[in-house]
Amino acid sequence: MGLDIYLSKYENFEETRRKEQDYNQYSEEYWAKLGEYSDLTDEQKEEARTHIKEYANSLGLDDWGSDENTVESIEFNDEQYPEHMFKIGYFRSSYNESGIERILTNYGLPTMGEVFGRDNDEYLFRPDWETADKRAKQLIQVLKEKPEYRAHAVSGNIFRGNKDLPQSESDAMKIFLKEFNKTNDYNYSNSDGEFFLEKPMNVLAIIPGIKTLLGERPCSYVIYEESNQWYIQALEIVSRTIEYVLKQEDKDKYYLRWSS
Repeated sequence: MGLDIYLSKYENFEETRRKEQDYNQYSEEYWAKLGEYSDLTDEQKEEARTHIKEYANSLGLDDWGSDENTVESIEFNDEQYPEHMFKIGYFRSSYNESGIERILTNYGLPTMGEVFGRDNDEYLFRPDWETADKRAKQLIQVLKEKPEYRAHAVSGNIFRGNKDLPQSESDAMKIFLKEFNKTNDYNYSNSDGEFFLEKPMNVLAIIPGIKTLLGERPCSYVIYEESNQWYIQALEIVSRTIEYVLKQEDKDKYYLRWSS
């Protein structure tokens, strides 16, 4: 799960949106009048799907209600970093602490939404590409100047009571040595804790605090060294995507879609 951002070119944005919204409304209303989905037979479900597909096609849309004929998805490898997860026209941020949005937020820097001037409730919009170009380039320079550190929250298992947790340094060492004697070629976590045996952390600080995910509970924030190179490369691809759009004679036809 995560945030996916797509670049598309619309030949006629307003007309495409009108048809797709018409389709979505028709589909929702059609299913609603049939009653509970779980109460329908397989034959009724298939008949409904066929009917809705026919309606989509009558609007000039594909079977799934998308305007593939007048909308072009832009996505291709970046020449400088062809193996990178980010592409020209496609960006992604996982929801865990390694996602680029979380990294930028932890540094107090603008997120992708702020770079592109996205309102919180917008999932499809046309950015001010010139402004986004300036923001992206500035963000790259600022991130390059940041110290390469991460903050990682470690807390007890929410499904275990205090009596099940180690009560001393000796108890903790026993748990660690049990895991240390296992054969693993990756870092992992389990009910006993988090183990970085394949790629140990270079820890600089451990700061007591409160973790608010799934309720408040005590935790320790581990500050450790980690390269920012992957994220700098990601932002450089974002910047080159913007440059790609700005080179087009019809750049006003290019939109971003937020999908999460």
